[in-house]
Amino acid sequence: MHKFFAKTQFLGKKVLFLSHCHSTNDMAADLLKEKLQIEGTTIITQDQSNGRGQRGNSWESEPGKNATFSVILKPTAISAQNQFQLHLITTLAIHGALFPILGKELKIKWPNDIYYRNRKLGGILIENTLKGSRIENSIVGIGINLNQTHFSNLHATSMIDITGEELEINDIIEQILIQLEKKYLELKGGQLKTLKTQYLRRLYLFDQVGKYETGGRMFEGKIVGISPSGLLQIQENEMIHEFAFKEVAYK
Repeated sequence: MHKFFAKTQFLGKKVLFLSHCHSTNDMAADLLKEKLQIEGTTIITQDQSNGRGQRGNSWESEPGKNATFSVILKPTAISAQNQFQLHLITTLAIHGALFPILGKELKIKWPNDIYYRNRKLGGILIENTLKGSRIENSIVGIGINLNQTHFSNLHATSMIDITGEELEINDIIEQILIQLEKKYLELKGGQLKTLKTQYLRRLYLFDQVGKYETGGRMFEGKIVGISPSGLLQIQENEMIHEFAFKEVAYK
């Protein structure tokens, strides 16, 4: 491990750079098992052979083209039932880092994705270990499409597709780490209400009528909020439904 000179207090001060690995989240988990970590330890790779999305979805990334990394946090004050708070601050951090480049078309798509217009730019995978009712360790995996131009998924996009310019990967990672530390400290400082307001303002299709599917039923509704446990709240006519991940699909 060696230093990555992020302008932060503790995130990215200890970094493991890997030319290739199976998964940065798996590597972080191995470090936690061996107790070879401090909070803020960051694992960065150029080539991830088994990058994962939520619930086992695969993550397509061309070697050396994208930001693929994981950060170890120790959010011991957060209860298991409130673990969505980590999703909230992580997606806000990514949005904050990329917004100066991409502007208002950049959105957070519940629960784990970063969208530009109607296409996926990146995503997160957060894996927690619990001690009693509290989170002991959290591995925050982040993948952002930067300089890749070809995707098998037609709904994917990248920074170079949008801007036409190649970006320095470490610069983007540094900006995300700066923003993540800022949001993490704000959360620890009791600013959840403000953070949630920021999140909703940046949420894809918030307060707009959209088409959704649940249990084989298509319906039109409007995203009106997120529950304390992270459930998506969609208003259909006069009724508000709450959905967990994969209980509802955007159409």
